[in-house]
Amino acid sequence: MRKNERNTTVADNKSFTLTTEQESAFVKAMKIGYYKEFYRQGLITAEQLEALIAMQDKSEHKKAA
Repeated sequence: MRKNERNTTVADNKSFTLTTEQESAFVKAMKIGYYKEFYRQGLITAEQLEALIAMQDKSEHKKAA
């Protein structure tokens, strides 16, 4: 690890891999984060936010089956 110009730590050309489950959980978390930001900005209603989050949960259960 090294520090860049902004004093943040960066890896030296290292990569990592995620399992399918980890990748799926990451994508779900990112989508929910976007939905919450849309709500915070007033772009969607609380009901729409709840429906979008519920859709993510249903989608996850469908993949597991």
